[in-house]
This record gives sequence, structure tokens and C-alpha cells, in this order.
Amino acid sequence: MAIHDFDTIFDHIGGFGRYQMFLFAVICYMSAMLAFVYFGQIFMALTPPHWCSPPPGLEANDLLSADEVKRLTIPIDPETSEFSRCQRYDVDVSALLQGNMTSQDPTTLWNITGCTYGWTYDFKTYYPTITSELNWVCDDDWKPAFSQSFFFIGSFIGLPILGWAADKWGRLPVIVVTNVACGIFGVASAFARSFVIFTVLRFIVGLTYDTHYTVVYILVMEYVSCEYRTVMGNIPIMLFLTAAMCSLPWMAYFLRSWTIYAVIIHIPQILCIVFVWVLPESARWLISQGRLEETLKIVRKASQVNKKVLSPEFIEEFKDYVKEQSSQKQSTAGVVDLMKTPVLRMRFILLSIMWMTIILAYDGHMRNTENIGLNVFISFTVLGAVELPADFLTIIGIEWIGRRHTTVWTLVLSGVACLLIAAMPEAETTVIFALAIAGRFLITMSINVGQQYIVEVLPTVARSSGAGAIHTLGSAVSFLSPYIVYLSKFGHFLPYLIMGIVTIIGGGFCALLPETINEKLPDSLQDGETYFTGQGYCYNPCSTRKTATEMPGKTTEATRKASAS
Repeated sequence: MAIHDFDTIFDHIGGFGRYQMFLFAVICYMSAMLAFVYFGQIFMALTPPHWCSPPPGLEANDLLSADEVKRLTIPIDPETSEFSRCQRYDVDVSALLQGNMTSQDPTTLWNITGCTYGWTYDFKTYYPTITSELNWVCDDDWKPAFSQSFFFIGSFIGLPILGWAADKWGRLPVIVVTNVACGIFGVASAFARSFVIFTVLRFIVGLTYDTHYTVVYILVMEYVSCEYRTVMGNIPIMLFLTAAMCSLPWMAYFLRSWTIYAVIIHIPQILCIVFVWVLPESARWLISQGRLEETLKIVRKASQVNKKVLSPEFIEEFKDYVKEQSSQKQSTAGVVDLMKTPVLRMRFILLSIMWMTIILAYDGHMRNTENIGLNVFISFTVLGAVELPADFLTIIGIEWIGRRHTTVWTLVLSGVACLLIAAMPEAETTVIFALAIAGRFLITMSINVGQQYIVEVLPTVARSSGAGAIHTLGSAVSFLSPYIVYLSKFGHFLPYLIMGIVTIIGGGFCALLPETINEKLPDSLQDGETYFTGQGYCYNPCSTRKTATEMPGKTTEATRKASAS
């Protein structure tokens, strides 16, 4: 069998054998690390319930219980009908201690002032966080959102640089450096005791974020034949990312220390140093660089592990294929090259819009859990557990109705759920929570498809740099998500109104993307320009079967007509 593209090689070395199972184990581990880095920071900076500390001399004692002190010193917020978090009565302590005033209404006696004596935090249902430790509340309540926004600014800067580096110097060096650096600076942030130091360290962690996982994802997907890409790309997320995500709130709750918690979630990344010795470089990337001997060594290793025998004829054909590919194709390409031709340019722009929409909505749903009105630990766990069936349905959806239709409809319906939440009275917490589950379910499906979509559409020579640029734009909108969630301070409907409008519009743009189900990955820029052509807007590949005569990466006219509505 002649070798006309890299996917043909899987017929000889195996497209889903023991070698791929090892890579599967790696992506499972990295899926858990992704959850720790991305979701873990939320529980480092949670804001526990708090109120103003009483003046000296008015602490709880034998005469006054803690509840009586709170009633005497803290006014009721007329908007929430709960004790104010940022105001107290200017209590006349001496007058209170000299007479029996516990039965009188303090509002008739004292003015209202700020928390001049600090704050008291409720650690019965919460635990000490950096927010409570450094008093990032009331006038300083912008600091948690700001420090986490700097995490995404770091990602915004790091993604395009590291994505380019992965295409220039290989996937493996970037994987090792980003994960080890993320682990070291993540552990260091656990010991920060000032706003500036914490923000700077989270910024450095952000420089590595997404790249530390995305490049591993790309490498693994490049080693799997097309019929197994959906399984390889989604099962690890479904099982390991979901399990890690649901464990995070309870790790933080039972450890009772944000410092220990931060150390525990970041140390496992440092272990990724062993990838230097056990993880292969991308064979597709090595071929694009013309590095024949290294590629042949990996191919032989894969066939040996998969118990396949390579014939001398295959070895010679493979050598000829590598020489031909390295002589005809660019060894590397970047985002600029993706923008030079009309089809790739349009696909890159559409993928960028898709990813920005998904990230804004997903991050908004995740961060707004605290504002739904229920226990944040239970809410986060329940909404996290929703990812398991959502991931499973993603696997079914993208194999039965395709990537494009799954992306479009999950985004649109998630937007509808958000708009319904915005229309609900804030008191309807049960209905809002149910709709939030539906919205999170659908946007989880979107993000799973989107991650795989980017890898399948972009060509090998620019896959990492292109994906890095797209994820950079996602980080740019992630910078906005903490502030969108912060708008709930002015109305619970505002974050959901914004997310609803954005996701519906973004879903409409995704209808213009090509369908990639059962198609081979493009390697060159020319492949990226010509693959997936001949598709109409209503093209549905799952309404008919591919024939053996179809060319790789192409959609036949007969199939297109049979699938169009």
C-alpha cells in the first residue's frame, strides 16, 4: 500500500493500539491537571461570608452572645434583607456597657459607618482563603477578580508565543517547560502574602496555561487514526477532568487552608519532567522538518509496542514519503500564513469566533456558580458532575450529527437557557439553578467539540501556532468574564443576559464552519486550503455513508447532494 499521507501509516503501525493507550494515559493525567489549574484558582480566592468586626470591648462574652453582638452592631441591608457585609453601627460602647440596651433598637441611637475595625468571617461553612486573609472585601472586593484576570492576561501573552515555539522547536519541549513552570510558580503563589506578589505569580502561571494542555492534546491527536480521534479527545475529559473538577471544592473545604490546597493542586505538574524520557515528539512535526531518522525511530517503536511488523518495502516507502514531504512543504508556518489564502483565512476567523464565544460563556457559567444563591461547594460539584453526561453526549453527537451541527445547536440552546435565567426573578433560585445546569451542560458540549474542531481544521505545519492564536483570543475574552460575573452585584440577570446574546450570535457564525467528521488531518497549507471543500451550509455527512472511492479530506459531490436538505 503506497503512502500518500500520514494517516496511511496507521495501517502499518496501528491507529489505536497499546502505543496509543499509553498516550491515552498521558492525556488522562493532563486532563486532571487542566482542571486543577483552571478551576483550582476559584477556591483559592473565594469570598467567605463576612461582616464588620465590633469595636474593642464589645466582643462576645458572658453577657452578650455572638448573635447579640452582631444584631447590635450590624445593620440590615435593605436590598438583600440580610446583615450588611460592609457597614456597622457606630456603637457607643461605654454607654452600652453601662446600661442594659440589648433590647433597644440601635438604629435610633447610632449612625452607620464603615468597617474600621476589620471584618469577621464565617469559617463554619467556608475556610480561610487569600481573600479573607488579606481582607479583599468591600472597597477591595475588586482584587480577587483583578488577580484572576491577570492569570488570563498571562495566557493571552503566552499562548501565541508558546504555540509558535511548538511549531518551531517541537511539541515535547514546550509541553515539559510549560507544565514544570506552571507547577513551580503555582506552588510559589501559595505562599504569597501581598496582592502584588500574588497577582504577579498568577500572571506567570497564566503564561503557561492552556499551552500546557493544548500542545499535549495536539500531540496525542496526531498519533491516532481518524476513526478514534473522538474517543481519544473526549473520554479523558469526560472521566478525569470531571472527577478532578468535582473533587476541588471538597479538597479545599476539608483541607481548611488555601495555602496547602494550592500546593497540592500544583505539585503534580512538576512531575511532568519525566515526559522528557517517556513521551514521543510529534511524528507529523518531525516529518515537516525532514528529520527522517527520528521519525523512523518513533514509527518503529510504535509498531513494536502495537505488535505490528514493518516490512522492508514499507520502510523504503516511508523514507521516500518523508523526503518528498520535507522537500515540498514548509517546515513551519504561522498565523500570518493562515491569513494569506481565502479558505484558511475564513476558517481561522470562524474558529476564533467559535472559541471566544465558548470560552466567554463557559468561564462565565463556571465563575457565576457562587452567585446562584445555593451552597457554592454543592453547586460547583453538581454543575461539575453535569460535565460527565455532557461529555458522553458530545461523543455521540459529533459522531452522529457531526462537529458543525453539534457546535451550532449547543451554543444556540445554551444562549436560550441564559436568556431564560435573565428573565427569571432572583427569588426563583430552584428554577434558575435548573436552567444554569442546562446552560452548563450545553456549553460543556460546545467546548469539547471546539477543542477537537481546531485540531482537525488547521494544518500540521501551523496547528500549534494557529491553535495558540485562537486560544489567545479565548484568553482575551476570559479576562472579561470575572467582570461580567461581577455585574451580578447590580442585578442577577446581567451576566446571563450578556452570555445569552453572545452565545446565540456565536452559534450562528459556527454554521459557516466545514464538517470534519471521518476526514484526515491536513498537513500542509495547501491541504488546509483544499480539504473539506464542496460542502453546503446544510451538509450533513451522517445522513449517508462515505464510500471507499472518496479521496481523503474531500467531500464528494454525490455525498454532498445526498446530505444537503
